[in-house]
Amino acid sequence: MRIMKNNIFAYLIIGLLVLSGCDYNEKNFPGFNDNPITDVVNFAGDYTGVYPTDGYFTDRANLESAVSTMLKSMYPYCDKGSAAKVNVLFGDVTQDFEPAAADETYELTAADYDAMGEESGQPGKYNNFDANMDVDAYLIAFLNEKYSSLANGKTVTIHYIFYSGGTTAMNKTFQKTATGWNEFEMKGFTPDKTYTLTTEDYDAMGEERGQPGRYDNFDSNMDINMYISTFLKLTFPYTVTGETMEVSYLFYSGGTTEQSRIYKYNGASWVEYNPYAETTVVTMKIAEMSFDGNAWSMVRLMGGTSTRAMETADYQTLVNWVAINKPAYMSTQSDQEEYYFGSSAKYGNINNNYNTWKNYYNVDGYLDGMTNDQIQTVMSDRMAEAFTTLLLPEWVTTPDDGLSYVCVYAIYGGLGSGNYAMSFIYNKEENKFEYVAGPTAQ
Repeated sequence: MRIMKNNIFAYLIIGLLVLSGCDYNEKNFPGFNDNPITDVVNFAGDYTGVYPTDGYFTDRANLESAVSTMLKSMYPYCDKGSAAKVNVLFGDVTQDFEPAAADETYELTAADYDAMGEESGQPGKYNNFDANMDVDAYLIAFLNEKYSSLANGKTVTIHYIFYSGGTTAMNKTFQKTATGWNEFEMKGFTPDKTYTLTTEDYDAMGEERGQPGRYDNFDSNMDINMYISTFLKLTFPYTVTGETMEVSYLFYSGGTTEQSRIYKYNGASWVEYNPYAETTVVTMKIAEMSFDGNAWSMVRLMGGTSTRAMETADYQTLVNWVAINKPAYMSTQSDQEEYYFGSSAKYGNINNNYNTWKNYYNVDGYLDGMTNDQIQTVMSDRMAEAFTTLLLPEWVTTPDDGLSYVCVYAIYGGLGSGNYAMSFIYNKEENKFEYVAGPTAQ
């Protein structure tokens, strides 16, 4: 029985020690809690959680919440002072050109159109204007009533609907003067060139029924972009990638009006271009996170975007470098082209045509036996080399290690003709640019 009692006393002592915990240790062993065991985490890696439907974040609050959830799952018991740098795909919404804004803007409502008259041939009939109406007269009458107290010199942009085979949102800007309202041209995008289609141009597009040359104009039954894109490619075969042109043409819809569209050459074809349209540029950024003992929060999102597209001189820079450093890769046909990067200053693009590389760029047979995917890897690695060692150091005189540098270039063949982008960051400690992602189609 004595042994059993001793065991009971032993268990009681152990229980008391457990219950007293740190207080007992600190009382009997001063300094015991001065150096507690901690679990401070320092993580660096990719985001492995679920991205939004588009495959990237566009909202910082959503990004912070998602990354915090991932880190909490990975480190449920980490301590205050933990930190993380998480690579995430983030989309910045940008515009190629931001127009100047008027002092006032207004969009016509159904009630506004109705007030202009609801009879046949008047705006209120279908709540829009058409080619048979004097749009300026209606708008000026509207401005005289609604903005009668506006000071002279101020400008107003009116958004309205115009019907021409289909409804189109349009706008006009007017400036108030001492003598009335005058149409005013806000500072806007200026294309590289302008061109007005002639009678001969329409005829060249076909003179049969349903073709532009029949009446020397377009109508709602014709694919205007197809005709003009084809015409521009045939008429201007040596255009540099990125060049823009505003084309004016005649359009018939109950009457003939002059309209215009802007086109941009992407290295392979002319496509309709809206310089004011918003585009999303997706790059890899770094979410810098910290843990305060209770929750993860984002300190900053490293990687604001700086975008630049290659120009003719940049393609020639690559050619010049090859001529000096890789002479065996120079073209035998032109001093504006080379085989190492595939750069052509003559056409303003990078030739990524797989057959061309296999048959003509295959110096000493180094591409023998490679698949197209393997050759594409070589192409992409070469362009990453071109940007990090040749172009970015020339473009960026004061690098920012918090920015994502997006470099746009034109590809012919390979991935598909058009503009592509690669993204890079600047490594301040090693004083060099580093490849992050791409190429991705623009």
